[in-house]
Amino acid sequence: MARTRNDELHEQRRSQILCAAAKVFKEKGFHGARTEDICAQAGMSAGAVFRYFRDKREIIDVIVTLESERYAAQCQHLFTKEGLLQLASISDAELERTFWPGEFDLSLESWLEIARGQDQQRMLQLNQELRMAFAELLSDGQREGWIRPDLSPRSATDLMFGLVNGLWLELSLGIPVNSAQAAAAIRDFATVYLFCPQSEPEAGN
Repeated sequence: MARTRNDELHEQRRSQILCAAAKVFKEKGFHGARTEDICAQAGMSAGAVFRYFRDKREIIDVIVTLESERYAAQCQHLFTKEGLLQLASISDAELERTFWPGEFDLSLESWLEIARGQDQQRMLQLNQELRMAFAELLSDGQREGWIRPDLSPRSATDLMFGLVNGLWLELSLGIPVNSAQAAAAIRDFATVYLFCPQSEPEAGN
């Protein structure tokens, strides 16, 4: 069923509030920001804002959920055969599109909020599932002949997650990252450390 104009307007207003809140949260933190600050940034009255969200807590929860879903989706793509092929030839521009902060630029704040809240166990479970899936991919690649046979899938998984999470952390902290050097390091990691020499897989195989 096609979305009505009211549905579209509702989503636009929610997005407007979330973007405004993200700017305030980035400056003052989730818990230092006041509802009045969010309303002012959004250019809306408190009554208007609370037609779309119950309170500030709900706004925080929505942003944290969207940020964690973005992270999970990126990992689920990167930690596939196609994702590894992308890493093996990743360009500076692709690196920035993949790893640079997303719409809300609140990844670090979101993870800290998860660590303090009720979603911690769910995210730990998701992290474990992603690690298991990637280790299994590497094991399958060894049997198929495109991943180095002497590679430890579990150790390689730990290194991959350390590489990806470390890059995300530095970007979230605002630490300057040389995209050309980072892209070259990731290409080397995939082609030299993971793939069998001269046996890089073809996409879809």
